[in-house]
Amino acid sequence: MFNLRNLGNYFVASLVFLTLLFPAAAQLQPAQSNSAPSSEGASEVKEWICPMKCDGLHFDKAGDCPICGMHLVPHKVAVESEFFSDDLLEGAETIVPPPEKALMPGLTSAHFYTGVAGLFLITFLLGMVLKEPTRNLRRTRERWKYPRWELKWGWIRRFLRWRGAQFALQVPVVALFVLVIVAGLIGNQDPSRNIAPVLTWNIWWMGLIFFAFFAGQVWCTVCPWMAVPDWITRFAAKIRGRVKPIGLHKKWPRTMRNLYLASAFFFGVSWIELAYEAPYRPALTAFMGLSMVGLAGLTLVVFEKKSFCRWVCPVGRVTGQYGTTGMLEIRRRDVDICAGCQTKDCLHGNERGLPCPTEEFMGAMNENTYCTMCTECIRTCPHDNVALNVRAPLADLMGPHRKRLDEAWFLLIILGITLFHGLAMIPVWSHDTVPPAREWSLSTLGFDPGYLTTFTIGMVAFLGGLALIYAAFCALIRVASGNLTLGFKEFFIGMAYPLLPLALGYHLAHNALHFFYEGSKLFRLISDPFGWGWDIFGTAQSPLTMLIPIEILWVVQVILVLAAQISGVFLIRRALFRMLGNRRQVQRAFVAAALLLMVMSFISLWLLNQPMEMRTA
Repeated sequence: MFNLRNLGNYFVASLVFLTLLFPAAAQLQPAQSNSAPSSEGASEVKEWICPMKCDGLHFDKAGDCPICGMHLVPHKVAVESEFFSDDLLEGAETIVPPPEKALMPGLTSAHFYTGVAGLFLITFLLGMVLKEPTRNLRRTRERWKYPRWELKWGWIRRFLRWRGAQFALQVPVVALFVLVIVAGLIGNQDPSRNIAPVLTWNIWWMGLIFFAFFAGQVWCTVCPWMAVPDWITRFAAKIRGRVKPIGLHKKWPRTMRNLYLASAFFFGVSWIELAYEAPYRPALTAFMGLSMVGLAGLTLVVFEKKSFCRWVCPVGRVTGQYGTTGMLEIRRRDVDICAGCQTKDCLHGNERGLPCPTEEFMGAMNENTYCTMCTECIRTCPHDNVALNVRAPLADLMGPHRKRLDEAWFLLIILGITLFHGLAMIPVWSHDTVPPAREWSLSTLGFDPGYLTTFTIGMVAFLGGLALIYAAFCALIRVASGNLTLGFKEFFIGMAYPLLPLALGYHLAHNALHFFYEGSKLFRLISDPFGWGWDIFGTAQSPLTMLIPIEILWVVQVILVLAAQISGVFLIRRALFRMLGNRRQVQRAFVAAALLLMVMSFISLWLLNQPMEMRTA
């Protein structure tokens, strides 16, 4: 017999096993450090083209494409030979294969320095003009009085109270997920001719964060990873004549009721994506999706409710944190009605709907973090006291909110991995860091650790260094405040939440480059999703082009970083006032805290200033 502790240990072991299984299942070798090939030392280049083949233009010298701004690559070169004489091959040319990784242009120097100046100006001005906050600082009923507007349209209310609402929303998403899996497994493994990488890494990964801000955890509402095993277990139970879905329905181990497992999983998935270059490998992309379904199904049949969504899923936890900044929420209308409720049907479920899958009681839920927006509480509440609201951004973070050490670490990991995604896609990393590190190891230590080991050490060093910088700033903020009655731990936890908008801003700015550069590939791939030469909708030869002018995109990227800085300044001042309560102490601590924000935002702008590798070739 397994006891609960052993069950938890076996589950953790299975997570580790499945995480390590990703690359093995895909039967792939680790990625190598490479980028767009250089023309240095090559044959004489006769003709250059844009990697996007903008308007079919050809150029007689190197430079940047006048349409999309990308670096031109060699197309025709003079033929050289060590066997035949040069006279015999005079004038002979050959077509050069397109580069495996083309480079998209980063911010111009003008945009970069304007952004840096904006960081200093915005931070200084806000520090001077912002007054001491007087509302929504303590855990009273006032903390719920932020601007929000209930969506009262009749058709929305009727749809949300329908038992099949979530299923109806999940079906089209599951259909797209199946398309990604099938295309990834049996389609052409050239990522530019397979719809799986484009839908996953260019469309979904950008849209995920975009919707997290504007619509909260709407991804969790339609998530196919949990939908598929959930349908299977409920259908199996119905066949057997059972009310409850099949499974052991064990309680999630108390020692694992934190985000450390999700943090480790997020690191592992990101490592596989970047080290094994999943965006360039359709089969690996498909195996990663299947593994998420497998893990969700495993937790569903072993543990009660949807423990995977609450404690394990890295994507759900990332969107949950971003959802605290979001503009959509599900909340109670009247707290007194919840306080007087004896049955708590929103938590336990009833004949009209299912229990809350993440064990949230509407009377106590004040943040979006763990709400999957399944809308079951709207159907189960016997008092019709649950509403879907549009609200002001950052509402969950502006007032008093739950602060936990595991969440603080997870927020740091979100920021670190988001920034590392940008670093891993620029030549500074792929050409100027990883290869020299391997050469140094070979010349100094006498062995080459290989690309995968070097990449892993570099990734861990980057994240560890970022954590040390953050810890040093927390210590500096504590000393600067002059309030040493509060421990380092309080500052370490409290200062992490205001960094969330910075991660969100860079995440959107970075992925906007991929989306608007590479999104046009989707028009081709909807006609030929498997890369088999089809032309279903007549768009297989549609031009590859920027979806918006690059000049506009650069401005949008800078605005996103500056907006994130503004949000961070607002939040960190409120956090300091909640912690210290003394204006003089806050003013001293704010100088160090503002410097922390500017350092992180400067890193974001610097990364955006670098030429970026295309994500799907």
